[in-house]
Amino acid sequence: MGAGCLAAFCPKTQAREAHPIETITVLLVEHDRTLLEFFSTVVRRVGYPVLIAQNGLEALNLVKAQLSPRIAILLSDVAMPYMGGIQLAESLRQTHPGLQVLLTSGLPLNKVTNLCGPKFQPEFLAKPFSVSELSGMIRMLAQAA
Repeated sequence: MGAGCLAAFCPKTQAREAHPIETITVLLVEHDRTLLEFFSTVVRRVGYPVLIAQNGLEALNLVKAQLSPRIAILLSDVAMPYMGGIQLAESLRQTHPGLQVLLTSGLPLNKVTNLCGPKFQPEFLAKPFSVSELSGMIRMLAQAA
């Protein structure tokens, strides 16, 4: 992906043989309970199992406790209590180097790009976004996983 780009503006994925749905688990992290439930429903309807947490620390503990599912996609809000999505993604990428990351935020794209820095350029959806935008992005990331 090009410098300073996020989201569908600069897609980084390439066509690969898709993994079976059952081998891909989405880790969903969102502090707003209503959005957490909504996003979880969308991802499940796309066909992927979901692990949910309400902040980054809870997500890290959940990942440490997981023995079988392959966490292939992180879908996380940027700003959350205790640990935000960027710090969570950077931490998880140390132990899950192929992890696909999709950040969401009400913050503008350029602010999120600056927070991520030049070495970390995840996919990004600005809130609010549509069900089709979220499901399309999850499908794209699953193909890249």
